[in-house]
Amino acid sequence: MVEPEAFQKAANQFSDWRWRLNNLYWITDKQGKRTLFEMNWAQEALFSNMHYMNAILKARQLGFTTFIQIFMLDAAVFNSDIRAGTIAHTLLDAQTIFRDKVKFPYDQLPEGIRTHVPVIKDSATELMLANNSSIRVGTSLRSGTLQYLHVSEYGKLCAKYPEKAREVRT
Repeated sequence: MVEPEAFQKAANQFSDWRWRLNNLYWITDKQGKRTLFEMNWAQEALFSNMHYMNAILKARQLGFTTFIQIFMLDAAVFNSDIRAGTIAHTLLDAQTIFRDKVKFPYDQLPEGIRTHVPVIKDSATELMLANNSSIRVGTSLRSGTLQYLHVSEYGKLCAKYPEKAREVRT
């Protein structure tokens, strides 16, 4: 039997978004090693100052894409009826982001969480969960209403595909 104090501590931890982000998700680091995700200073600053619309002017390799994907995955796993998406400038890049930064961390979650919120649809571009939350990626996400949207490499999208950039902006 679980002691009441231990149960309460676990309940408090799982209700803390910051704790979940820093303790539940595994990623592959820059050296290709599986490691527990922990927010770095830049990710922590974004998390602490997040608003409904955030434009990130960034230097390379600060882990914003990784953080945002895990943030959206956590929202989808721990909340029902969430729709999240990522737009990238190419479908291959979108699928790579999805595979490495959404699907891999989901697959590494503790078995109890994956059992409680299992995947009901899994493709190269979408993860649909049993709690009716989903994350999808593409080069355009026109249909549906998203609570969370990440537009990756918008500057590159504007430079290489100006018509698609106009569509994303609308």
